[in-house]
Amino acid sequence: MKTFSKIAIACALAASSAFASDGDGAKIPAYRYDGADVIEGAVSDYVLSEFAPEYAPADVSIPVVNVIAVDYGDADETLVWGSFWVFNYELAGDTLVCTSGGEHPGLFRLEHTGDGYEVKSFEMVADGSRYTKSAKKIFGKFYDAFRDVEADTENRERARAETIARYVKAHDLAVTRYKDYGWEAKSI
Repeated sequence: MKTFSKIAIACALAASSAFASDGDGAKIPAYRYDGADVIEGAVSDYVLSEFAPEYAPADVSIPVVNVIAVDYGDADETLVWGSFWVFNYELAGDTLVCTSGGEHPGLFRLEHTGDGYEVKSFEMVADGSRYTKSAKKIFGKFYDAFRDVEADTENRERARAETIARYVKAHDLAVTRYKDYGWEAKSI
């Protein structure tokens, strides 16, 4: 069993179909990273394929990649430390309602391919009482930067909002807001 922090956020992958329904018959496409950053693309694909299915199915799963440090030092391998989230949403009218999600901080080992990267492995920070010890081990000299990122909820929310906005724009969706359980909806 994988060890990681499943942070129950009131916020999967619709893997069996490229589209999901909002209950009114409207369709929304599955998330697919379509930016230029090949590292973010490889990490996003991994988050969707490995972490999103650990949560209840939703209309769409959207990863949020927050890279803390990258080491290109080895010709065969690139190391990527960061905080990686997945948020699962149901479409309700013009609002993406977050139903579940969680954070998966840790270290990706990426292998260079002809046109980008492929994930070789991922080392995740442990849960509970082992969290701090494993985070220090995994992040090493980047541990303080990791703690700063974890404490910066404003920046994390900004990254989330930007990722949702890119998804909505890329698919020309009539979605104008996203909402967490118990909170007011936020405009995209």
